[in-house]
Amino acid sequence: MKSQPYLTVVAGFMILALIFKSTIAPVTAIPSESSVAETEVAQAIGLDLTDDQRRATTLVQTLPVEEVLGSLAPIALSPFFALTCLSGASLLSEAGLLPEGVANNFIMGRDSPLSHGPVFIGLLALTLLTAAPKLTKVSKPFAQAVDQIEGYSGIIAAIAVQVLSRVTMESDAPSEQIAMVYQAGFITATYSTIMSALLIAFSAINIFVVNSVKFFFEVMILISPFPTVDAIFEAANKAFTALLIAVYLISPWLAMVLNLLIFAFSLAVFMWTYRRADFMRCALSDPFFGWFAETFFRMRPMTEKSTKLPKSIDEAYLDGDVILKAFVGKKMKGFSRKSKGFLVHKEGKTYFIKPRLFREDKVAELGGEDLYSEVREGLFSHSIAFAAGSGETIQKILITKRYNNALHGIQRGLNSKSNTEGAGDFSSLGKSLKESLQGSKGDDLRSEFA
Repeated sequence: MKSQPYLTVVAGFMILALIFKSTIAPVTAIPSESSVAETEVAQAIGLDLTDDQRRATTLVQTLPVEEVLGSLAPIALSPFFALTCLSGASLLSEAGLLPEGVANNFIMGRDSPLSHGPVFIGLLALTLLTAAPKLTKVSKPFAQAVDQIEGYSGIIAAIAVQVLSRVTMESDAPSEQIAMVYQAGFITATYSTIMSALLIAFSAINIFVVNSVKFFFEVMILISPFPTVDAIFEAANKAFTALLIAVYLISPWLAMVLNLLIFAFSLAVFMWTYRRADFMRCALSDPFFGWFAETFFRMRPMTEKSTKLPKSIDEAYLDGDVILKAFVGKKMKGFSRKSKGFLVHKEGKTYFIKPRLFREDKVAELGGEDLYSEVREGLFSHSIAFAAGSGETIQKILITKRYNNALHGIQRGLNSKSNTEGAGDFSSLGKSLKESLQGSKGDDLRSEFA
């Protein structure tokens, strides 16, 4: 299983930079010792720092890296629940029920946005609303469909807490200290800005990677045939999150080490799981949000040609007879299973196109004179199989149930066979999903998500 090389390099660089910063950042606002990093940079370019400049440099380096990184693992595993626990700990510290160190914590301290009663109540309500549907197999698909909102909310909340806490910390500093920061000049300001940006960027990557891997395992639990395993997994997830929070309260440094270990494991399996998690996320959320958009916002139902291609795709593939968001269902040359792209049928030829950042789009022609295509209905997704005369599936492309009402149009556009009789529509989404879950076998579900 290969991890994404660019993400690995970026994450590794950020870890080294942040650990380097944490080793030189003092814990007091204005210590008498000079800043090692600032001095080395100044000597390298031939500048002489005054004592005030050194003290100002130290002031802007007071962001405690271990307190930020130590909180990321629980936020990634269960964003709303972890933030609720951190907010509760902040309120308890203000009441004198937790050690003084918690009150001075960067994330949970008295100046943190989490140290407010209404914030705690709001996060607790979100925790209950998002956790309850995950306890049963019938309601869990809807919970997983909106789980991506919770994941991205965790990223935004973690970054917001860091930014707002730092703004509050700097605004509470004496005016003479603020003056020192402004007098410190370009070197101090640039160094502080770069390290803060690195910490924010690494926080977002850390939460995204761990949350994506966790989402993959959650959906694998969903498709298991055991009815109670969903509630057990959710309880275990919350318990492990609470344990990480407890470790964080005792020792932010130990929590940071555990977070980096969890992140390293998640990064090692990220690309393999991310492709599947991305497919699962779309398979679960596309029908739900499609039904929501059509029911409440009167948006038009999807057709075989209503999907828009990215601007990066060559004009030769625009205005096709069929344009669909799709996934590779069976590994083919140049494409891993569950790779995300677009299925385009134009002028009698069918293509799978995968847009790539800063590189040419990857294109594969599907089908051929000796192959025929067939639209097949599935449990959580539909497939377009390209089979030989013997019936053996040579290539397979997956589409989500967002295209439920367009299956017959897709069939006509591809000039394919179909076994889509009885394909559902959005008006009966909940009922059809419940019947599919109750009447399906675990092996059928696993083969669809493999």
